[in-house]
Amino acid sequence: MNNLLAAVFWGTAGGVLAWGWHVPGGAVVGAMLATAVYNFVQPVRAVMPPAAEVAIQVSVGILIGLSADRSLLPILKSVLPLALMGALGLVVFGFAMAALAVRMGWLDPVTALFGFTPGGISVMSLLADEEGGKAAVVATMHFVRVVTILLAVPPLVRYWLSHRGG
Repeated sequence: MNNLLAAVFWGTAGGVLAWGWHVPGGAVVGAMLATAVYNFVQPVRAVMPPAAEVAIQVSVGILIGLSADRSLLPILKSVLPLALMGALGLVVFGFAMAALAVRMGWLDPVTALFGFTPGGISVMSLLADEEGGKAAVVATMHFVRVVTILLAVPPLVRYWLSHRGG
């Protein structure tokens, strides 16, 4: 339990620092990095009790649900088909990448599928763990994806907007 409390302390400190420094996705990214580093240097890895994991998942679900409001309803009609097409394309590409990773012997099928399938770091890692995959590998893959997107997309959007016609 002492390891878990220390991990929570370091994760909180890392999340608050990264958020304060305006790191993209700072709270989550900083907490994840600080907690991972803590676990790397400890002889015994800290683990979250299953009941706490469920409580945290429920909390994240509530947080995401609270972002919805009635102003989204008229937009859903036009955005939903595009979102479904985009999601389908990403899932197909993710499955192709997973098949390649498995065929090359780099990853087991569960870890590869959850690692390359689009989704949030925490959710995909938890799902991978529940299905027998390597949650830490999935989290790392999604972390790299998210950080790459957070660092690459804003300048690409600014460039595109400054050079588009019309």
